[in-house]
Amino acid sequence: DLGEGVTDPVTRKENAIKQLGGIPEGYSVMASFNMFVMQMTMMTDAPALPDGGFNLEGDNHTFMFFDVMANENNKASKDFLTGKETDPEALARSGINVDAKNLVKRGQLTIEGRKVYWMASRGRMDTGPRNGRQAPAQEGLNTAILFDCPGDTLKVGIWGQADPAPEKSVEELELAGTVADEAELVRFLKPMNPCGK
Repeated sequence: DLGEGVTDPVTRKENAIKQLGGIPEGYSVMASFNMFVMQMTMMTDAPALPDGGFNLEGDNHTFMFFDVMANENNKASKDFLTGKETDPEALARSGINVDAKNLVKRGQLTIEGRKVYWMASRGRMDTGPRNGRQAPAQEGLNTAILFDCPGDTLKVGIWGQADPAPEKSVEELELAGTVADEAELVRFLKPMNPCGK
């Protein structure tokens, strides 16, 4: 459903709800499709344009969700996002590259009985193989979210925004109201249930 999952708003929304269980208030689905080895959804709170696109410049948020079928890299990716592994290459082998040297904060939350692990970092985040075609890099403040679902599939989201204060150090950064704010994470993730229970 790659074509309709990009071009048809109804299909995009239906696919996103199948993958995530729900969509946060104020967000529109930019694309949602199944590519055999992976399902993917992209959402934004940016305003829609008359042609059906979105203005992604300015003070908006984006969210990318990946549901990756079971493979040998998933355990290492989960270990990195839960803090058992510190080498970001563990996550990069699943096609998600984060600038982990600029780690802002990490933690875990239980929302409506569902456990998630999260890691906020400052800098560059991109998806896809490092030596091949990939999505455009997203610079700013990015929070990687692991949905702790049973089984061997990898369900990961990346919630991002522009850096709120690029001139400040990580220690000086005010996180309230950002994608690295636990209260905002709870509000944003509450409608989602990609584990399906």
